[in-house]
Amino acid sequence: MTISVKLLNDHIKKISETNSLLDMLLEFEKFLEDVDLYAYKNWMKGELLEGPKLSRHYISAKFLYPRKDMPDPYGAKRLHARECMVKFTEDTLIRPVRIKSYDDVTSEIKADGRVKTKAKTKSEPVWVVEIKIPRKYVDEFETDVIEADEDAFVDLEAMNKEQQEQAQPDAQAGADPMAPAPLAPPAPLGGAI
Repeated sequence: MTISVKLLNDHIKKISETNSLLDMLLEFEKFLEDVDLYAYKNWMKGELLEGPKLSRHYISAKFLYPRKDMPDPYGAKRLHARECMVKFTEDTLIRPVRIKSYDDVTSEIKADGRVKTKAKTKSEPVWVVEIKIPRKYVDEFETDVIEADEDAFVDLEAMNKEQQEQAQPDAQAGADPMAPAPLAPPAPLGGAI
């Protein structure tokens, strides 16, 4: 399969127009950074070729690297340790030549007599690296995991109010419904735990 630059541009345009794909791609990249993949040689030089694609168990993306800048395979071992799948394939990228003279252009005469000019193309060997990450690492929202940062503050007043509301029905079950509710003790000062 040969890859054209137009294919790359169309894919980038599609991602930039869709917020959900962009968010998914940012989560994908965050995972690669958390695994310290970019510490290995040439992994940072990749261009997004395809993806992110969401399947039932994996999120996959393909990245394009120049042949001389093949990413270090030891970085793939880091991903394998986290149940990811990595596949390296060789391919060819067709890109237009920078037009500097008339020799860099081809002319074509159409049936109706118009002349169409196009830039000549050159092909380069490239590496395509496909990475499939389990969704459990990339999904943005997980209800099972709640993280509290050390800078997080707990609103004690709201907590006390909730506890009082939960305790009131239990205490009033045997009491007179017309009697006023007992006053709660004042909330402690501070706010940070």
